[in-house]
Amino acid sequence: MSHHIHSSFITHHSSLPGVFIAGTDTGVGKTLVTAALAYRLKQGGAKVGVMKPVETGSRADSLTLSDSQRLKAVAGSNDPLDVISPYRLPAPLAPLAAARQAGVTIDPDRIRASFEALAARYEVLLVEGVGGVMVPIAARFNVLDLIRLLGLPVLIVGRTTLGGINHALLTVEALRRRDIAVAGLVLNQSSVVETLSEQQQNRTTVSLVRELSEAPVVGPLPYRKGLQKDWEGGIAGLAQDRTILELANLIRPDAPGNPARSRPRRPSLRSQK
Repeated sequence: MSHHIHSSFITHHSSLPGVFIAGTDTGVGKTLVTAALAYRLKQGGAKVGVMKPVETGSRADSLTLSDSQRLKAVAGSNDPLDVISPYRLPAPLAPLAAARQAGVTIDPDRIRASFEALAARYEVLLVEGVGGVMVPIAARFNVLDLIRLLGLPVLIVGRTTLGGINHALLTVEALRRRDIAVAGLVLNQSSVVETLSEQQQNRTTVSLVRELSEAPVVGPLPYRKGLQKDWEGGIAGLAQDRTILELANLIRPDAPGNPARSRPRRPSLRSQK
C-alpha cells in the first residue's frame, strides 16, 4: 500500500489516504487540530486512524491524558497505544534530547512499521508530528525526514499571533525544498483575542500567509476555553467549526455530503522546489 505523495503539483480530485499534521513550532495546536479533524471525518463516515509517532513529556504517573491518549479517545480507537505512539518519552524536551535522557534510541523503521499497520486498517490516517519540522528525532534524522519516510502530504498548523507569518512561511519553504507536498495551512488562535489590535493581527496574518504561501490557507481557528476540563466535549464542538469543515474537505473532497463535490475543482496542493 503506497502512500508516497511527493510530486511538485497535486490536485484534490480524490481523497487522500492520510496527512501529516506538522507545526510551525511547539504548542501551536497540532493535537487540537488533529483531534477535531478526526472527529469531523468520522462524522462524515470515514474510517479514521490516528498516530503520534513520538511524544515527549509523557509520564505514566501523570494525572492528565497524554496527547496520544487524547487522540485515541477522540478517534474511538481500539489500537494499542504502543502502535499509535511507539515512542512516549517522559522528559518535556526535544525528542532527541528526551530519548537520550531516557536511554532510548528512536528507530525510524519501528515508526514506519506502526504506520504501515495503521494505514492498512483505515481509509484516512492522521499522523501528528512533534514540534516543528526541523526538530531532531534521532541522530541525523528530523521531522522532515520522518515525513519523507511516511510519504504523506503535510497540513501545517501555525499561530495567528505576531511572528506567525514568518514561522508559517519558513515551514512551507522547508517542506518544499524537500519536495514535500503541502496540503494546506490552518492558523490557530492560541489565546483569547480581545483588543482591536489583536483582531487586526489575526486578520492580517491569515491574509498575508494566504497571499504569500501559494497553498490553501484556512482559519483562523477560534480559541476555545475549557478544553482541559472537557476535552472530548470541546473537540466535538470545535469539529463543527467552519475551519475544521474546510480542512476535512481538503482531505476528502469526494466524501458524501461534501458541497465541494458539486463545484468545479481547481488544483489546491502546490509545492515549489
